[in-house]
Amino acid sequence: MSRILAWIIYVIAHAITCPFGSKRRLKALYRAHSILLQRRFFISDTCRGALQFGSESGVRFSQLERSEPDTIEWLDNFPGEPVIFWDIGANVGVYSLYAALRPNVQVLAFEPGAASYRALNRNIELNGMDDRITALPVAFCANTKIDMLNMDNTEPGGSKHGFGAEVDQLNNAIDVRFRQGAVGFSIDDFVGLFSPPLPTHLKIDVDGLEPDILRGGRNTLSAPTVRSVIVEVEGSEARARRLVALMADAGFVPRSRPGDSPACRNVVFDRLREGA
Repeated sequence: MSRILAWIIYVIAHAITCPFGSKRRLKALYRAHSILLQRRFFISDTCRGALQFGSESGVRFSQLERSEPDTIEWLDNFPGEPVIFWDIGANVGVYSLYAALRPNVQVLAFEPGAASYRALNRNIELNGMDDRITALPVAFCANTKIDMLNMDNTEPGGSKHGFGAEVDQLNNAIDVRFRQGAVGFSIDDFVGLFSPPLPTHLKIDVDGLEPDILRGGRNTLSAPTVRSVIVEVEGSEARARRLVALMADAGFVPRSRPGDSPACRNVVFDRLREGA
Protein backbone atom coordinates (compact mmCIF):
# COMPACT_ATOMS: atom_id res chain seq x y z
CA MET A 1 0.00 0.00 0.00
CA SER A 2 1.42 3.41 -0.96
CA ARG A 3 1.97 6.09 1.68
CA ILE A 4 -0.42 8.47 -0.12
CA LEU A 5 -3.20 5.87 -0.24
CA ALA A 6 -2.61 5.05 3.42
CA TRP A 7 -3.02 8.71 4.34
CA ILE A 8 -6.25 8.95 2.32
CA ILE A 9 -7.68 5.96 4.18
CA TYR A 10 -6.49 7.42 7.48
CA VAL A 11 -8.36 10.67 6.75
CA ILE A 12 -11.49 8.63 6.04
CA ALA A 13 -10.96 6.85 9.36
CA HIS A 14 -11.00 10.25 11.06
CA ALA A 15 -14.44 10.92 9.58
CA ILE A 16 -15.82 7.47 10.36
CA THR A 17 -14.77 7.62 14.01
CA CYS A 18 -16.31 11.04 14.69
CA PRO A 19 -19.33 9.54 16.53
CA PHE A 20 -17.02 7.66 18.93
CA GLY A 21 -16.17 8.93 22.39
CA SER A 22 -12.84 10.76 22.51
CA LYS A 23 -10.89 7.92 24.14
CA ARG A 24 -12.31 5.20 21.90
CA ARG A 25 -11.80 7.38 18.83
CA LEU A 26 -8.15 8.06 19.63
CA LYS A 27 -7.45 4.36 20.12
CA ALA A 28 -9.15 3.53 16.82
CA LEU A 29 -7.15 6.20 14.97
CA TYR A 30 -3.92 5.01 16.52
CA ARG A 31 -4.56 1.46 15.36
CA ALA A 32 -5.50 2.69 11.87
CA HIS A 33 -2.33 4.78 11.70
CA SER A 34 -0.15 1.88 12.83
CA ILE A 35 -1.69 -0.66 10.44
CA LEU A 36 -2.07 1.51 7.35
CA LEU A 37 1.28 3.26 7.48
CA GLN A 38 3.02 0.09 8.65
CA ARG A 39 6.72 0.91 9.05
CA ARG A 40 6.04 4.63 8.81
CA PHE A 41 4.93 4.83 12.42
CA PHE A 42 7.75 3.38 14.41
CA ILE A 43 11.11 3.96 16.01
CA SER A 44 13.67 4.20 13.22
CA ASP A 45 15.28 0.92 12.23
CA THR A 46 18.46 2.85 11.41
CA CYS A 47 19.12 2.98 15.16
CA ARG A 48 19.76 -0.53 16.42
CA GLY A 49 18.29 -1.29 19.80
CA ALA A 50 15.54 1.31 19.49
CA LEU A 51 12.02 0.40 20.52
CA GLN A 52 9.85 -0.49 17.53
CA PHE A 53 6.57 1.40 17.39
CA GLY A 54 3.72 0.05 15.29
CA SER A 55 5.72 -2.43 13.21
CA GLU A 56 5.27 -6.18 12.88
CA SER A 57 8.07 -6.90 15.33
CA GLY A 58 7.44 -3.92 17.54
CA VAL A 59 5.27 -2.52 20.27
CA ARG A 60 1.60 -2.35 19.36
CA PHE A 61 -0.90 -0.08 21.05
CA SER A 62 -1.90 -2.74 23.58
CA GLN A 63 1.73 -3.12 24.62
CA LEU A 64 2.17 0.63 24.88
CA GLU A 65 -0.95 0.83 27.01
CA ARG A 66 0.30 -1.96 29.28
CA SER A 67 3.70 -0.32 29.68
CA GLU A 68 2.46 2.95 31.22
CA PRO A 69 -1.34 2.89 31.41
CA ASP A 70 -1.41 6.02 33.58
CA THR A 71 0.46 8.05 30.96
CA ILE A 72 -1.76 6.82 28.13
CA GLU A 73 -4.92 7.59 30.12
CA TRP A 74 -3.62 11.11 30.85
CA LEU A 75 -2.84 11.73 27.17
CA ASP A 76 -6.23 10.35 26.14
CA ASN A 77 -7.94 12.92 28.35
CA PHE A 78 -6.32 16.01 26.85
CA PRO A 79 -9.03 18.62 26.20
CA GLY A 80 -10.37 19.42 22.74
CA GLU A 81 -9.03 22.98 22.70
CA PRO A 82 -5.41 23.80 21.77
CA VAL A 83 -2.83 21.99 23.91
CA ILE A 84 0.88 22.74 24.26
CA PHE A 85 2.49 19.54 25.51
CA TRP A 86 6.04 19.59 26.87
CA ASP A 87 7.54 16.09 26.88
CA ILE A 88 10.53 16.37 29.24
CA GLY A 89 12.54 13.20 28.91
CA ALA A 90 11.03 12.38 25.51
CA ASN A 91 13.52 9.59 24.76
CA VAL A 92 12.76 8.35 21.22
CA GLY A 93 9.37 10.04 21.14
CA VAL A 94 6.75 7.34 21.70
CA TYR A 95 4.48 9.56 23.80
CA SER A 96 5.20 12.69 21.75
CA LEU A 97 4.08 10.86 18.61
CA TYR A 98 1.02 9.47 20.33
CA ALA A 99 -0.02 12.87 21.67
CA ALA A 100 0.50 14.51 18.27
CA LEU A 101 -2.12 12.26 16.67
CA ARG A 102 -4.56 14.91 17.84
CA PRO A 103 -4.55 17.92 15.52
CA ASN A 104 -5.06 20.32 18.44
CA VAL A 105 -1.83 19.23 20.18
CA GLN A 106 1.56 20.88 19.64
CA VAL A 107 4.55 19.15 21.24
CA LEU A 108 7.93 20.33 22.46
CA ALA A 109 9.98 17.18 23.02
CA PHE A 110 13.16 17.51 25.10
CA GLU A 111 15.83 14.80 24.95
CA PRO A 112 19.55 15.40 25.69
CA GLY A 113 20.85 11.89 24.89
CA ALA A 114 22.53 11.99 21.46
CA ALA A 115 21.37 8.61 20.13
CA SER A 116 17.81 8.97 21.41
CA TYR A 117 17.63 12.55 20.11
CA ARG A 118 18.68 11.36 16.65
CA ALA A 119 16.04 8.62 16.72
CA LEU A 120 13.44 11.07 18.02
CA ASN A 121 13.97 13.37 15.05
CA ARG A 122 13.99 10.48 12.61
CA ASN A 123 10.66 9.27 13.99
CA ILE A 124 9.16 12.74 13.63
CA GLU A 125 10.37 12.83 10.02
CA LEU A 126 9.13 9.33 9.14
CA ASN A 127 5.69 10.08 10.53
CA GLY A 128 5.41 13.52 8.90
CA MET A 129 4.88 15.25 12.24
CA ASP A 130 7.41 18.09 12.03
CA ASP A 131 4.49 20.52 11.92
CA ARG A 132 3.30 19.26 15.33
CA ILE A 133 6.46 18.17 17.18
CA THR A 134 9.62 20.20 17.78
CA ALA A 135 12.50 18.25 19.32
CA LEU A 136 15.25 20.00 21.28
CA PRO A 137 18.49 18.47 22.70
CA VAL A 138 18.02 20.08 26.09
CA ALA A 139 18.33 18.75 29.64
CA PHE A 140 16.34 20.40 32.41
CA CYS A 141 17.66 20.82 35.94
CA ALA A 142 17.52 23.15 38.94
CA ASN A 143 20.07 25.68 37.64
CA THR A 144 21.22 26.49 34.11
CA LYS A 145 24.64 24.96 33.46
CA ILE A 146 26.87 22.84 31.25
CA ASP A 147 27.45 19.40 32.75
CA MET A 148 27.83 15.72 31.94
CA LEU A 149 25.00 13.35 31.09
CA ASN A 150 26.15 10.21 32.88
CA MET A 151 24.91 7.32 30.75
CA ASP A 152 24.37 3.69 31.61
CA ASN A 153 24.33 2.98 27.86
CA THR A 154 24.43 4.91 24.61
CA GLU A 155 21.73 3.04 22.66
CA PRO A 156 18.72 4.94 21.32
CA GLY A 157 15.85 4.37 23.70
CA GLY A 158 18.23 3.84 26.61
CA SER A 159 17.49 4.95 30.16
CA LYS A 160 19.18 5.23 33.56
CA HIS A 161 21.01 8.43 32.69
CA GLY A 162 21.67 11.35 35.03
CA PHE A 163 22.46 14.94 34.09
CA GLY A 164 25.04 16.06 36.63
CA ALA A 165 24.04 13.10 38.81
CA GLU A 166 25.36 9.59 39.32
CA VAL A 167 22.38 8.00 41.07
CA ASP A 168 18.93 7.19 39.71
CA GLN A 169 15.44 7.68 41.16
CA LEU A 170 15.88 4.55 43.28
CA ASN A 171 19.11 6.01 44.71
CA ASN A 172 21.12 3.32 42.95
CA ALA A 173 24.47 4.23 41.45
CA ILE A 174 24.38 4.62 37.66
CA ASP A 175 26.80 2.22 35.97
CA VAL A 176 28.38 5.01 33.94
CA ARG A 177 29.57 3.74 30.56
CA PHE A 178 29.86 7.13 28.89
CA ARG A 179 29.81 10.78 29.93
CA GLN A 180 28.20 12.99 27.29
CA GLY A 181 28.47 16.76 27.52
CA ALA A 182 25.10 18.52 27.55
CA VAL A 183 23.51 21.90 28.15
CA GLY A 184 20.96 22.10 30.94
CA PHE A 185 18.47 24.84 31.72
CA SER A 186 16.11 25.52 34.53
CA ILE A 187 12.63 25.70 33.04
CA ASP A 188 12.32 29.32 34.18
CA ASP A 189 15.60 30.35 32.51
CA PHE A 190 14.66 28.49 29.33
CA VAL A 191 11.34 30.32 29.14
CA GLY A 192 12.98 33.67 29.91
CA LEU A 193 15.70 33.25 27.29
CA PHE A 194 13.76 31.77 24.39
CA SER A 195 10.06 32.61 24.93
CA PRO A 196 8.83 29.20 23.72
CA PRO A 197 5.14 28.30 23.60
CA LEU A 198 4.23 27.91 27.25
CA PRO A 199 2.99 24.47 28.26
CA THR A 200 -0.54 23.63 29.19
CA HIS A 201 0.47 20.03 29.94
CA LEU A 202 3.86 18.57 30.95
CA LYS A 203 5.30 15.09 31.26
CA ILE A 204 8.43 14.83 33.42
CA ASP A 205 10.17 11.45 33.30
CA VAL A 206 13.96 11.75 33.69
CA ASP A 207 15.06 8.89 35.94
CA GLY A 208 15.66 10.85 39.10
CA LEU A 209 15.98 14.60 38.45
CA GLU A 210 12.27 15.34 38.72
CA PRO A 211 12.60 17.30 42.02
CA ASP A 212 15.39 19.49 40.60
CA ILE A 213 13.37 20.18 37.46
CA LEU A 214 10.37 21.25 39.53
CA ARG A 215 12.52 23.55 41.65
CA GLY A 216 13.93 25.16 38.50
CA GLY A 217 10.45 25.75 37.09
CA ARG A 218 8.63 27.34 40.03
CA ASN A 219 7.57 30.47 38.15
CA THR A 220 6.55 28.72 34.94
CA LEU A 221 4.65 25.99 36.73
CA SER A 222 2.83 28.53 38.89
CA ALA A 223 1.37 30.23 35.80
CA PRO A 224 -2.36 29.50 35.36
CA THR A 225 -1.77 28.38 31.77
CA VAL A 226 -0.20 25.16 33.09
CA ARG A 227 -3.15 22.91 33.79
CA SER A 228 -1.83 19.40 34.30
CA VAL A 229 1.52 17.68 34.95
CA ILE A 230 2.38 13.99 35.07
CA VAL A 231 5.51 13.17 37.06
CA GLU A 232 7.33 9.90 37.59
CA VAL A 233 7.33 9.26 41.35
CA GLU A 234 9.09 5.91 41.36
CA GLY A 235 11.44 5.64 44.32
CA SER A 236 11.21 6.09 48.08
CA GLU A 237 8.16 7.38 49.93
CA ALA A 238 10.21 10.38 51.04
CA ARG A 239 10.97 11.22 47.40
CA ALA A 240 7.29 10.92 46.49
CA ARG A 241 6.28 13.20 49.37
CA ARG A 242 8.89 15.75 48.25
CA LEU A 243 7.49 15.75 44.73
CA VAL A 244 3.93 16.18 46.02
CA ALA A 245 5.06 19.10 48.20
CA LEU A 246 6.87 20.81 45.30
CA MET A 247 3.78 20.50 43.13
CA ALA A 248 1.59 21.83 45.95
CA ASP A 249 3.84 24.92 46.15
CA ALA A 250 3.12 25.52 42.45
CA GLY A 251 -0.63 25.22 43.00
CA PHE A 252 -1.27 21.58 42.04
CA VAL A 253 -3.01 18.67 43.73
CA PRO A 254 -2.43 14.99 42.92
CA ARG A 255 -5.22 13.23 41.09
CA SER A 256 -4.10 10.05 42.85
CA ARG A 257 -1.53 9.40 45.53
CA PRO A 258 1.69 7.43 45.01
CA GLY A 259 1.01 3.76 45.66
CA ASP A 260 -2.71 3.93 44.85
CA SER A 261 -2.24 1.51 41.97
CA PRO A 262 0.61 -1.00 41.56
CA ALA A 263 0.36 -0.59 37.77
CA CYS A 264 1.02 3.16 37.92
CA ARG A 265 4.42 4.65 38.69
CA ASN A 266 3.41 8.19 37.73
CA VAL A 267 1.18 10.73 39.43
CA VAL A 268 -1.01 13.24 37.61
CA PHE A 269 -1.22 16.69 39.19
CA ASP A 270 -4.00 19.10 38.28
CA ARG A 271 -4.18 22.86 38.80
CA LEU A 272 -6.00 23.60 42.04
CA ARG A 273 -9.12 25.58 41.23
CA GLU A 274 -9.65 28.83 43.05
CA GLY A 275 -11.98 28.39 46.00
CA ALA A 276 -11.51 24.62 46.05
